[in-house]
Amino acid sequence: MFQLNWKIKSFFFKILNFFNLYKPLYFIQKRVTKRSKVEIEAIVFYWDFHLKYLRENKSKKIIEIGAGKSLAQNIYLSYMFDKKIEQTVIDVSKMIDLDLFNDANKQISKILNLKKFPDIKSVSDLKENYNIIYLAPMSLKQVFDNNLRYDACISSTTLEHIPKEELIENFKLLKRIIENNGIISATIDYSDHYSHTDKNISDLNYLKFNSNEWKKYNTPMLFQNRLRHQDYRKIFESINYKVEEIKGDFGKSPKYISDEFDKNDKETFMLWGHFLLKQ
Repeated sequence: MFQLNWKIKSFFFKILNFFNLYKPLYFIQKRVTKRSKVEIEAIVFYWDFHLKYLRENKSKKIIEIGAGKSLAQNIYLSYMFDKKIEQTVIDVSKMIDLDLFNDANKQISKILNLKKFPDIKSVSDLKENYNIIYLAPMSLKQVFDNNLRYDACISSTTLEHIPKEELIENFKLLKRIIENNGIISATIDYSDHYSHTDKNISDLNYLKFNSNEWKKYNTPMLFQNRLRHQDYRKIFESINYKVEEIKGDFGKSPKYISDEFDKNDKETFMLWGHFLLKQ
């Protein structure tokens, strides 16, 4: 896997963001670092979380926040529901890559041992071939203003990239976007995402820094809110969701941790977690 010192990566991302060079970044990730390359050897465990809860809720019309480039999770759900569930996927920018989508489709159909759905040649093919509606750029506020309503929302490793105040507003909106008997299924990655490409730092390296120090390294291109599992629970409960949760793996605490984090709470050191929210 491509490795890069995390401070250099932060500096590089800040330059790209300053000049709004998102398309060159996607090209670099696809052609140079190969970070975008689709390599699916097995079904991702949290895809099955969503599948389980969508089935239990008998969901027919869902929305996903933060679809990404390959839509691999959505392809999987299309196969598992035989395209009988309508998926609307939204993103803050148009990130979908048709090559990556088709690569993911080929690999997922092989893993599931199912006849491959047709490759897509344009975004418009998604609805016909997969019952997926792709909307980007699109925000939840726009979804609400357009009077779009769903019986479920899913999210995978996206919420950690949303600032706290925006996160709160989004989940208040979801109270009105999701039907009263609907659900929200969300998996959150609590690890320091810089550690994904720098093996010389720990999974929780960013807990060492206070808010002012972290501003030097945080960047809109890889924004990390650093909220912990217990912080999300408090947010969801404050908006009057009924909360069910799965606690994931725990990482090792850095030798020093900022006083802004509760070092006596084991949940501070969780690497991932899952929430099932009900109205």
